[in-house]
Amino acid sequence: MIDTRAVMRSLPLVASVLGRKYGVKVEIGGADAYTDGTVIRLPSLPSDVPDTLLALARGFLDHEASHVRDTDFKALQDANLTSLEKHVWNTLEDYRVEHKLASIFPGCRQNFDWLIAHIFGSEQRDEPVQPAVNILNWLLLEVRSWDVQALSNKRDTLAGQLDRDFAGVRPKIERVLKAVRTNCRSTQDAIGFAREIVRILDQFANPSTRPEPTDRVDPEEQQTQGEEKSPASTSSGSGEVGNNQQKQENPSETEGSLSDEDAQEESPVEDYSSSTDQGDFSRHDRLDDPGEIGEEARDHLLDLLGAGENALPQSLGDILAEALQVNSSRSKDSAVTVAVPTTKNAGPLSVDDVQEATQASMALRTRLQGLLQTKVLSRASSGRRGRLDTGQLHRLTVSDPRVFRIKAERAGIDTAVHILLDCSGSMVRRIRLACQACYAVASALDASKINVAVTAFPSSQLTNGSYSTVAPIIAHGQKVHCQTASNNDPPSASNFDPLRACL
Repeated sequence: MIDTRAVMRSLPLVASVLGRKYGVKVEIGGADAYTDGTVIRLPSLPSDVPDTLLALARGFLDHEASHVRDTDFKALQDANLTSLEKHVWNTLEDYRVEHKLASIFPGCRQNFDWLIAHIFGSEQRDEPVQPAVNILNWLLLEVRSWDVQALSNKRDTLAGQLDRDFAGVRPKIERVLKAVRTNCRSTQDAIGFAREIVRILDQFANPSTRPEPTDRVDPEEQQTQGEEKSPASTSSGSGEVGNNQQKQENPSETEGSLSDEDAQEESPVEDYSSSTDQGDFSRHDRLDDPGEIGEEARDHLLDLLGAGENALPQSLGDILAEALQVNSSRSKDSAVTVAVPTTKNAGPLSVDDVQEATQASMALRTRLQGLLQTKVLSRASSGRRGRLDTGQLHRLTVSDPRVFRIKAERAGIDTAVHILLDCSGSMVRRIRLACQACYAVASALDASKINVAVTAFPSSQLTNGSYSTVAPIIAHGQKVHCQTASNNDPPSASNFDPLRACL
């Protein structure tokens, strides 16, 4: 049985470790769960939570960390996708970045598999009002079932429904997904594949956008071109019939011979963009008539193509963020919050303040050094080696060789001290004394070879109105200096006490 309260108490440490491990910044606090491309923000969570919420929080960290590490947000912004294109892109990009993170950190694969099965394998999800939305739901289950086979039955059920409502749509999308599984290596690739899937839906919804018959490749012309391009194949014993059969079995070879040199790009998505006529996939679509669907089905597809973001299903990140935010709002009093490091105005102590603090710390320094010495050095004892102890020479009369003095050393003290300096509004009149005390204690500890650090709180007010901030004054391993936090612009006193978040 997991002690969730103990785990939640250690959540700040876990988040910090994961942030350094993944190479991203993790913050905990507030009421929202999101990522802005550089920082992952977890909301304040209650200290007593079910095991499922802990797994959701860890899954949210893994999922968003994969985006922060590998998603090109600038490319996404420059692409200027429609709501539907962005939704399809998100489905493909989630699969790509999660796979990449799991290849580096294998433990993430288990987290993702549980998360996908828990979120998308549940039977409690509502049926969409718009029938065409099932295309997106099937697309999601198809991609996710590549890793989680438990979704296969649900995927197949939706596939049968799509074949009845939108005949011919699913096979064409599956051709794109086959390429996604092997060739989707970047955010740009995912954008290109997403646009191709939306283009297929647009062809079914708007028959007028389909390619003209004149764009079709005549079979006899294709055969003639094939004979000109590869005369060796006609001179072999296979003949024209065998050559034509080979082209039909592998049309990409014949189509590739017709492509211009400009179509040979490094990115695998160039062949799937709607703006090029040289791509293998685009030519394949032109050779095969998309087929006819009913007027009602076309209307549903048109509604889907013009749908806004709110009319589309939630993404995995949105579902996780909503679950965490709901639990965060239920218990604000006992929520776990971590202060955010920021900056604060600081100024040096005056010469008089430094001298006064040094004099006051002399006694403390002496006591600390004496205490440290008693911990490191043990009392002298008699032994068979060491320095001769004249007070023990009488032992020789009874043949006792223990006439030497031994001073055994113990292991040194591995200690770190972190001092928090209260710079809240209540300390306006006492901030000078508090700064002197911090300098005196830090100097005494540093002289005793003890690792010391000083941090001021709160440092500044966040944009959301929170005072859960800290400002490092002296970092661990840094030499103690007299530059301390000033209180020229102290935050106004409030009922919110940031001490817990700072600790």
